[in-house]
Amino acid sequence: MALGGTTTEYDRKFATPVVTHINQTDEEKSALEYNAHVEALETYAVELRAHFKNSEDEKYKRYLALKIDRTNQRLEQLRTEE
Repeated sequence: MALGGTTTEYDRKFATPVVTHINQTDEEKSALEYNAHVEALETYAVELRAHFKNSEDEKYKRYLALKIDRTNQRLEQLRTEE
């Protein structure tokens, strides 16, 4: 290896996550977690809707409709909590 050392050593040295917010307050951390949670639920709802549109199985569509409804309820609950 041109840099010296093994691939494992290289991965250990350079593949670590970068910490960008060392001095975050608890409020900032909770806001970031909240935003990430909402974004993940929104993405999940979009994916469920896409599967719903492309599905032809009625039983699976009912299942997806229930999952979409529950996801939307959870999103609404999160938005009203804040």
